Amino acid sequence: MSGGEQRETAHAHFTFGGDMTTARRWRCSLVLTVAVLATMATPERHDHSNIWRRQRRRTVVGDVVGGGGGWRDLDYGNLTNAIRDIVEAMTVDCTLAVHSGVENAAADFLSNTIKSLHGRGVTTTHHALLTEDHVQSLLIDIRRAVTDGHHTSYIVLSTSSLMENLLSAIRRSNLMSRNVVYVFLWLRSPVSRTFKTDILEAMRVCVITSPRPGFYQIYYSQASARPGYGSTLKMVNWWSAMDGLVRFPLLPPPKRVYKNFEGRYFNVPVLHKPPWTFVEYLNDSFRVEGGRDDKLINLLADKLHFQFKYIDPPDRTQGSGLDQGSSMQGVLGLIWQREADWFVGDLSITYERNLVVDFSFLTLVDNEAFLTHAPGRLNEAFSLIRPFHWSVWPLLLITVIFSGPILYILVDTTDGHPQGKSMLYWKCVWWSVTVFLQQAAIIPSENNKIRFVAGLLMLSVTYVIGDMYSASLTSILARPPKEPPINTLNELSEAMRDSGLQLLVEVQSASQAMLENGTGVYEELSQLVTRQREYLIGSTEKGMQLVRDNKNYAVIGGRETFYYDIKRFGAQHFHLSEKLNTRYSAIAFQRACPYRDNFDDVLMRLFEGGILTKITEEEYQKLNDKLMGSEKFDATSVVIEPVLEGSEPRQEDDDKQLTIAMSMKTLQGAFYVLAIGSILAGFLLLIEMRSHDKLKNAKRIKRVKTPFIYKQKAPIKFQNRLYDLKE
Repeated sequence: MSGGEQRETAHAHFTFGGDMTTARRWRCSLVLTVAVLATMATPERHDHSNIWRRQRRRTVVGDVVGGGGGWRDLDYGNLTNAIRDIVEAMTVDCTLAVHSGVENAAADFLSNTIKSLHGRGVTTTHHALLTEDHVQSLLIDIRRAVTDGHHTSYIVLSTSSLMENLLSAIRRSNLMSRNVVYVFLWLRSPVSRTFKTDILEAMRVCVITSPRPGFYQIYYSQASARPGYGSTLKMVNWWSAMDGLVRFPLLPPPKRVYKNFEGRYFNVPVLHKPPWTFVEYLNDSFRVEGGRDDKLINLLADKLHFQFKYIDPPDRTQGSGLDQGSSMQGVLGLIWQREADWFVGDLSITYERNLVVDFSFLTLVDNEAFLTHAPGRLNEAFSLIRPFHWSVWPLLLITVIFSGPILYILVDTTDGHPQGKSMLYWKCVWWSVTVFLQQAAIIPSENNKIRFVAGLLMLSVTYVIGDMYSASLTSILARPPKEPPINTLNELSEAMRDSGLQLLVEVQSASQAMLENGTGVYEELSQLVTRQREYLIGSTEKGMQLVRDNKNYAVIGGRETFYYDIKRFGAQHFHLSEKLNTRYSAIAFQRACPYRDNFDDVLMRLFEGGILTKITEEEYQKLNDKLMGSEKFDATSVVIEPVLEGSEPRQEDDDKQLTIAMSMKTLQGAFYVLAIGSILAGFLLLIEMRSHDKLKNAKRIKRVKTPFIYKQKAPIKFQNRLYDLKE
């Protein structure tokens, strides 16, 4: 292919079809970059224009490749075969960047390479880059592959200066992915120091050298678990014209390389957040005093044989991942800038955070919840009348009052009583009252219709009203009544609008991201919190202290953290809401971290073996022992069960938190009723006694004034059968 034909086909795409019926479908996007390195006075228009400005030599056919030999000295036949075998062994998409001197030295190199790949069932794509804009197009193509997660390899055959500058641009743009491999062909000269120092461990960089014709050595940056300054290149494979590739797979898998870190040091940020990590901050230093995550890190270190050093992040926050770019703060900012290796803590997985870091297998299953001050207790003296709503009592009183007269009317119209109607009326009234009091009472009629009506009334009173009242009363006495608690987001929103409740959230946390990015009720809450004077707090502990001391505050966060802190600050001061949603916490790694799978394997074994659950329970047990040994221990505060990994809190545990032991104070309402009833009974007894005395005196006076004797006529049955009584 001539130079004119190259310029005509600049940035053109060719697609070659082939038979793709093999067991493995290899798809290779072959991008041919013809880089003309000439002295150009082009003004800087892009971020990567220095790739061209740094070129100090004109490129001609006789220029060297990597500092030794010329383009015409290369064995292009073996080079084509080597590229074909390497691409086939990678089984990923491929991009090939070739210096323009190669085109002049071997016009058939490009076509032969494409035909060779096409013969192996590989689909190829060709990009010819001749200007600075074409280099930008190459970087855009790399960024697209990194963002979309495509399995791609980029093979570069050019001068040492261009390869150094291209690698530097890739590093500055953070174009690193575990699915992208960069292959640089240093065929005639050793790899420069500048090139080596620009290699990061997250980059999958291969360097191919040719110490002699027909023989190629393959070096890899992720072949050692303890890289030196930058990253150490280590030979992992080679290709010869006689034997082809010697080893399969082409590159060593990361799980085998990072199986043993051989005492490597990691920089791990740490935050004070019980029970995950306990940190004591001194004047100019800090000290980690244990915690659940500290134990987890030590278990990982023992298994993978590494060492770690805790570092104190500048602002001591997690980082929400909301601000992408140089303004990233918190622990996530350190990891994103590759100043820290990884972080273990109560770090929830969110979409925003996933854009800047890579997460491991889950370390904690938690739920979102909010915490409010415990509702005030109502007076137990009114517990006997509280089971019924105010609207029920008028109907109940009306039923008691009118049931007696209605029964009297039924009896009077059915049986007919010409004498003693007044006595029958009071009997019916007293019978209705005793039925509602659940006392024994004789139906004042032997008529079946009256008995049926009275039975229905007794059934409704005893089994409907009475039993419901007894059940409600028992429930109230077992669980003392409180003011209506706030359990849902809608209730929280209503309390913030009507009662002036203020919602607090930890700065740079997953809860803050949920409020600011959520929709529906979360969007409404976000609008309400922005009206507050301040709603961001430094830690969950500070928010819980405010909630404990003031009823006008609420704090939102992780339910598991609240469980632990509630026990520390006193369960009687707080009320925990319902579960809002489930969230998962994991270890945050740098993007394109090569050893993440090794950590995942260990975490899955710890999870399946119950080790994560065990170390979490130990932290709760330590807290229980500490509280029981404290002089301020309150026996009435219940022991709160932790939400363990892979499980949900039982509803019975939530019920136990609200129940307390029965006491005389709880039953004081019954004694008040007994006292009031006794006083009324005594008062009625005095009235009856006084009335009886007055009636007796009146009878005596009447007998004295009347000279005749009152004689009562004996019953007929006695007159006829037993006695013969005569006046």
